[in-house]
Amino acid sequence: MRHSHGALRMHAAGRFVSGSGVAVAWGMALGLALAALPALGVGTAEAQTGGSGMFAFPDREPRVDLRFDRYYDHEDLTDALERLEDAYGDFLTVESAGTSVEGRELWAVTINNPETGPHTSKAAFYVDGNIHGNEIQGLEVNLYLIWFLMENYDHIPAVRELVDERVFYIIPTMNPDGRQNFMDTGGPSRSGMAEWDSDLDGRANEDNPDDLDGDGEIRMMRKHVPGRGDLVESPVDPRLMVEAPEGERGDYIFLGREAVDTDGDGERGEDARGGYDMNRDFPSDWQPSHVQGGAYRYPFSWPETRAVGEWLKSHPNIAAAQSWHNSGGMILYGPGSEYYKGTGEYSDADAEIYEYIGTRGELMLPYYRYMNIWRDLYTVYGGTLDWAHDALGVISFTNELWSSNQFYSEAWDEDAPEPEELQELFFNDRLSMGARFKDWTPFEHPTLGEVEIGGFSSKWFGRTTPPFMLQELAHRNAMFALFHADHMPLLDWGEVEVEPIRGDTYRVTATMRNERVIPTRSDAARMYRAGLPDRVSLSGATVQAGGLAAGELRDRIDLVDGDASTLHVEEGVPGFGDVTVSWIVSGSGTVTLTYTSQKGGTHTTEVPLG
Repeated sequence: MRHSHGALRMHAAGRFVSGSGVAVAWGMALGLALAALPALGVGTAEAQTGGSGMFAFPDREPRVDLRFDRYYDHEDLTDALERLEDAYGDFLTVESAGTSVEGRELWAVTINNPETGPHTSKAAFYVDGNIHGNEIQGLEVNLYLIWFLMENYDHIPAVRELVDERVFYIIPTMNPDGRQNFMDTGGPSRSGMAEWDSDLDGRANEDNPDDLDGDGEIRMMRKHVPGRGDLVESPVDPRLMVEAPEGERGDYIFLGREAVDTDGDGERGEDARGGYDMNRDFPSDWQPSHVQGGAYRYPFSWPETRAVGEWLKSHPNIAAAQSWHNSGGMILYGPGSEYYKGTGEYSDADAEIYEYIGTRGELMLPYYRYMNIWRDLYTVYGGTLDWAHDALGVISFTNELWSSNQFYSEAWDEDAPEPEELQELFFNDRLSMGARFKDWTPFEHPTLGEVEIGGFSSKWFGRTTPPFMLQELAHRNAMFALFHADHMPLLDWGEVEVEPIRGDTYRVTATMRNERVIPTRSDAARMYRAGLPDRVSLSGATVQAGGLAAGELRDRIDLVDGDASTLHVEEGVPGFGDVTVSWIVSGSGTVTLTYTSQKGGTHTTEVPLG
């Protein structure tokens, strides 16, 4: 190797669960959507009869045997990437895009077939995950995506086409420090791990929640105070606490997370490590912290986001992007703010592309909803999606991985007369055999005396996918990413005509076609001048004049001033569309036509004159 979002509410048992209530229409008709989905190997003769592992062909042993019913810490990830690079070094390279606050590498994986051209010459799909430390599934989805592409290259034709025609840039985790903190204790680690004075007392991180009983998780505390509390054990299930009947005193008080009042200010765990939000650190529509909580001093304040931003800017061939967060089961698109560019909307042309991909994604991802960030969720300033859309000019989604309804099935009902925690206990007891809830256990607290520690798991219950369901989540979301990647611009020369005019003078007319929905230049790229315009050139003859073909029959030429051997195509090649250019040339022999697009790759063809 070359070196969520989601409204939250607290329950008496002390567990956070995701809010809900956003309804989104499905959009396009089912038949139309299904007809437009590429096969990605499903239904092909090889998929039905062949022999590959873990997807269509469970009888074949993989070259790199990775498990996807578990979570990977940073050391595990590094080992897995080394094994993949060793096995698939012809296609896969691993480098460091930078280092985190605590010195962990931000691994960046490139998947490219060099026999079909250098990675810089093709449309590239970028994927990242885990910018929030406790939103951990993104790493596993990214690792699965890398593994799936490599393991199935020789066995699924659609995978081979994607790897041959496209490039994949994947940063498995943007926040390895926060992730490792979560993996170690389940502690509050949405942010990175830089020092942060959350309680504004002039000292940073001096009052962290702590795994007091040493069971590997930061859980909840309660204290038994007979007749002096506000909570009682539930008469239905004593593991749960409910409010005492009106007019009566309870036997318990709730004390929050495991913690000690280290700084003596009367509060416990109020100055934890971190406290900022790296998904508020990008330049597009950035706002300071008094407007957008979690922002820091200026865009790209943190080494992780700055390193990723520089890495992305150095790869202008990125044509589409995908980020993984959790949870709630959402396919999110921007903008993040109602006040974005004064309209709160992307252009109609770009919005149609998002709609095309996002509504089809709902079909691939049960319990997920295609949603706008500010309209359907909440306002985000300085988020990755708007920056990718504006500064990189790419079509970008964020998936909020994991909908707990997948675990609870249709029996789950937030409005049921039974408390939500009681329903959760049923599924925990029956699907996890009780592993996600710890019975309340006495513990001698250094300042509070005897307390009890227990409740639902802070790490493995709620927003974290149960291991037995993790591979399905990884596969479905990876396939959505490949659907998105497959719809990056795919260019091909159409008809090329040579018409003799007089002597050695000819008119050369050529059409460049785009067989996918994403154009070579999004509306945002054109409006905000993100990246270079497309260029098409003719060499091998003297160019007298040239320009884009115009008119209903494309029989006219919008001539450009000056040297017309290279023409700029400012709007690019539209999705499912084409662009036609014409030159008047003098010469003989063969001329070479080259179409160059940052987002669509480089394409060359030759045509004889005469």
